[in-house]
Amino acid sequence: MIGNILRQRYRIVKELELKKGGFGETYLAEDLDIPVTPKPFCVVKRLKPTEIDRDSIRLFEQEARILYELGQNHDQIPKLYAHFQEGEDFYIIQEFIEGKDLTNEISPGKKLSEIDVIQLLKDTLEILVYVHDNKVIHRDIKPDNIMRRKDGKLVLIDFGAIKQINTTTAAIKSGSTTRTIGIGTRGYTPLEQAMGKPKFSSDIYALGMTAIQALIDLSPRLLPEDDDGEILWIDQVEISDNLKQFINKMVRYDWRQRYRNAKEALEELNQIFEVVKQQNIQPLKLAEISELCFRQGNKLLKLQKYKEAISSYDKAIATKPDFHEVWNNRGNALEKLQKYEEAISSYDKALAIKPDFYDAWNNRGVALARLEKYMEEIASYDKALAIKPDFYEAWNNRGAALEKLQKYEEAIASYDKALAIKPDLYEAWNNRGAALWYLQRYEEALKCYGQAISINPDFEIAIINFNDLLKKLGRSN
Repeated sequence: MIGNILRQRYRIVKELELKKGGFGETYLAEDLDIPVTPKPFCVVKRLKPTEIDRDSIRLFEQEARILYELGQNHDQIPKLYAHFQEGEDFYIIQEFIEGKDLTNEISPGKKLSEIDVIQLLKDTLEILVYVHDNKVIHRDIKPDNIMRRKDGKLVLIDFGAIKQINTTTAAIKSGSTTRTIGIGTRGYTPLEQAMGKPKFSSDIYALGMTAIQALIDLSPRLLPEDDDGEILWIDQVEISDNLKQFINKMVRYDWRQRYRNAKEALEELNQIFEVVKQQNIQPLKLAEISELCFRQGNKLLKLQKYKEAISSYDKAIATKPDFHEVWNNRGNALEKLQKYEEAISSYDKALAIKPDFYDAWNNRGVALARLEKYMEEIASYDKALAIKPDFYEAWNNRGAALEKLQKYEEAIASYDKALAIKPDLYEAWNNRGAALWYLQRYEEALKCYGQAISINPDFEIAIINFNDLLKKLGRSN
């Protein structure tokens, strides 16, 4: 086929392997009739019916007309340019969508965040509302058949209806006209569709399975089921109860217990997350978006993906500027990137919103320590301790700052406060030992190091300090 010219117009350039299916073949072609250089691309689908007769031709015409009408009136469905028969093959010429399908976003090793999955559901359901309103069932919703166009919008491709020509023709000949062929992909296809009786809710099931795959990074084929045929997946991901319940209803075993169609599902999704229109999109309620971005940022922070975490925190702040926890955690991420001035600025934002936020005062002090601004550092700890007197981390950090200023007695007093609250705080025992060493109270220092090591035998700095002090004193360990 490569190099062939169909109808003296469409030159086949290459086979699109990813879109090759049992119903036929898919090719990329140049449209030679368009008077520009380079020639624009289009997609050629070559269908190979098992038998060509009046029924197969009628069905081909019928399905092509459906694709034409859908594509003409919605810019997120490929346009049908032509359909024709050559020899024993049928051909469909469609708009080429420049972009990548969602297997680039939903694939092994990749997971989408909760907010991204909600947006995926909403964007796809909006297209499906139009499809279902036109009495069409897609029948093959899966990541491969959802394209991310270059402008970021989703496009629904490869409608399963055109794939049924062979077997529907056979069914007509056998007199079994109440069923259609079980088109679909294993894992995404519900029982009623596999049995040849697809419903609008069959598309909802397939989209729900796509959402689960995006959340837990597991192929739908591998998901276990309970004795009633219900998919078991919830314990594999931490998401809001609202989203769990919504997706669970999408993938119910019995099609009558799902959302009946895309319109019903979209209305429910919008109601749950209170979607509002802004700048030609419909994002979640601002507070909900902010919370989701905050949680995503926290996950990224734990994974030490600090730049990505800051990006998530910035999204949270954009929708809820007075979210003091976000400003604080954003400061933590900046501190990990050694951007101490920016971190302090972020903590200051948190404290302007919530002046009694003792964690932010403590974190601010730690950032000031990195800049060797010890007096300001101590003042920050004092603010934290005025709010929370039993804040042992702040007492320990305050002692370290005093030690930097060579105020060793005051430092020891601060460590003692920390240890009175948390006697097993081995860092404070080590720091107290260092202050005592400076005061030449060596025996007391050794006891402090020993105490730190007894609490945490793997605490390397205390072990080193203990051994160094023994050497100084001329003793062997």
